[in-house]
Amino acid sequence: MHRIIIPESFPNLPSSIEKIQKMFAKDNLNSDMLAKILQEEPLLSANILKLVNSAHYGLNNQITSITHAVVLLGTTVIRGIVMAAVLKKSFPLNLSPYKISIEFFDKICILRVRLLKEWLKGNTTDMKTLFSAAFLMESGRIVMAHEILKHNLSNQFIELTKTNTLLDSEILLFNVDSYKVAALLFKQWNFDDNFTVLIAGVSNPTTYEQNFLHIISTAIGIDGILEESNITQASKLVEEYQFDLVKFTNAIKVIKKEM
Repeated sequence: MHRIIIPESFPNLPSSIEKIQKMFAKDNLNSDMLAKILQEEPLLSANILKLVNSAHYGLNNQITSITHAVVLLGTTVIRGIVMAAVLKKSFPLNLSPYKISIEFFDKICILRVRLLKEWLKGNTTDMKTLFSAAFLMESGRIVMAHEILKHNLSNQFIELTKTNTLLDSEILLFNVDSYKVAALLFKQWNFDDNFTVLIAGVSNPTTYEQNFLHIISTAIGIDGILEESNITQASKLVEEYQFDLVKFTNAIKVIKKEM
């Protein structure tokens, strides 16, 4: 058994991104401010526009400016995209232990946010933290894949996945699952405690918000994106957590149609 350790040499956030983090923590970041800060990072801005214009977002028109992207998607979603971009620059992008590409990984993250937004349409409760978590909660798998490859554990991990779920395989190999690793990572990056606690509990939810993340991670996961088996299991969780199954089912229909 091995132990996941966030490297001591893990890079600090760029100053502009740290500024965004602090503003989010104080809840005083608006669209104009965020766009202005991101314009100071041209390479990051280019990556954001590339992702926003991917087919997975289902946008009808091409987005050509950061200001337009922020206005269209909102500060919370853009924050998730920004942090994902920083994460990808911090680790080698090799998810071969999970048998997926980085493009598939991005698709999962994007579609989870789209499903959650459609599902919660009309909900007046502040869900900003939940949307950020939906986009970033798989981040621990980038860290975990890096550790698996670094320690030459790919064969051992893949063998475990033949008879166990991905989460159970992670725990058997590292004594921790990827959601808790993501929480550790974002704690080091000075995310607020509400965010890190939310992500840490995705695999074993105990709160209202964690239940949402558990459901969408079941519906849209590495093992399948809105396949019948995923939808069936997710629907069972919707009923178990006493959410509106009709609303959830309708949201899935919308996303599948857009796909």
